[in-house]
Amino acid sequence: MPQISVIVPVYKVEKYLHECVDSILAQTFRDFELILVDDGSPDNCGAICDEYAAKDSRIRVIHQENQGLSGARNSGIDVARGEYITFIDSDDVVSCDYLEVLFSGIVQNKADVSCCKMRAFQDGELPCSTSKPADETSTQLLSGRESVLSIYHGTGQVSIFAWGKLYRKYLLGNVRFPLRKLHEDQAIVPILLYEANCVASIDATNYYYRNRSDSITHKAFKANRFDNVEAIDSCILFFREHKDEELVTVAKRIRKKVNALLVILAKSEGADKEIPQAYHMSKAKAIYYLFKYAPDDTYSWYLSQLYPRGLRIHAYALKIRRMLRRISGSTMCV
Repeated sequence: MPQISVIVPVYKVEKYLHECVDSILAQTFRDFELILVDDGSPDNCGAICDEYAAKDSRIRVIHQENQGLSGARNSGIDVARGEYITFIDSDDVVSCDYLEVLFSGIVQNKADVSCCKMRAFQDGELPCSTSKPADETSTQLLSGRESVLSIYHGTGQVSIFAWGKLYRKYLLGNVRFPLRKLHEDQAIVPILLYEANCVASIDATNYYYRNRSDSITHKAFKANRFDNVEAIDSCILFFREHKDEELVTVAKRIRKKVNALLVILAKSEGADKEIPQAYHMSKAKAIYYLFKYAPDDTYSWYLSQLYPRGLRIHAYALKIRRMLRRISGSTMCV
C-alpha cells in the first residue's frame, strides 16, 4: 500500500491539468498514489486523466457525475489507500519536494498534520519548483487547538485551506466536505485540526496557488458567497459541543467580520437582494463590525467601496486611536 494518497479533484481545468499532474509526478518522495477525480468535466480532462493513468501505475482515475469540489474530494477520500492524505487543486502546482517535506514534518515530529507555506502566482507566471534546503527550514509544533487559534487570529502559522497539508488518514474518519457549498475548507479544516494532537507548521514554500481571472472573487456577487458564514457557524457549533468557550468566542468574532465584509461587498456591487435574510445587517452595523474586528487596511478598502468620502473620517479616527494608545502606554510605563 502507498504511504500517501494525493487527491486531485478535476473539473474544467484542461488548460492547467498537465502542469499540475506533472509537478506531482516529479516528486522526490515516490511512495504515493495519485487519485484523479474527474468530476464530470465537460472538456478533455477525463481523457487526459486516463492518458496519465495508462502511463503510470500509481495513478487511479475516478469518473463521476458532477458533485462539485467537495464531492470530488470525498470520493477520493473514500478510496484512498494511503496512511496519509493530501489535497492538491488541479489548477495549482507543488514543488518537487512537497511530499517529502510534509512527510518528514509528520514523521520526525510525531505529528498528525503537517503544513507548508503557499505562494500565489498569476497565469503565465512560472512558479518555483523547489523550496529552500531542509537545513534552512524551521518547524513550529502546535497543538490542534493552537493551530485553530492561529487560523482565526491570522498569525500565518497555519492556513484555513485544505490543500498544502498532509493529514494522518484517521483524522478524516467519517468527516467529509459539505456538498455543493463554497468555502468548504472553512467548515472542515478547523475541525480536523482541532482533533489533531500535534500540528507541524513548516516554514517552507512548497504549494503554489494559481490566481485565476475566472475565480469566485472575479464573478458577480451571489448569495452562495455567504456559505462562508454558514461554514463558521458549523465550527461554532462544534466548539460549543466540545465546551471550548474561548474558541466559540473567537469564531463568533470571525463570523461577524466575514458577515460584515460580505454585506459591504454585496452592497457595493448593488447586489442587496443576494444577501440571505439570516445574514442581513445594516450598513452601519457592517461598518462597525469591520472597524472593530478587521485590520485597518482591510477596513479602509471596504469602506472605500461603500463610503469613499468616509476614508478621511476614518483616517482621523485612526490618528486619535493611535494617540490614545501612546498615552495609555506612557501612563502604564510611569
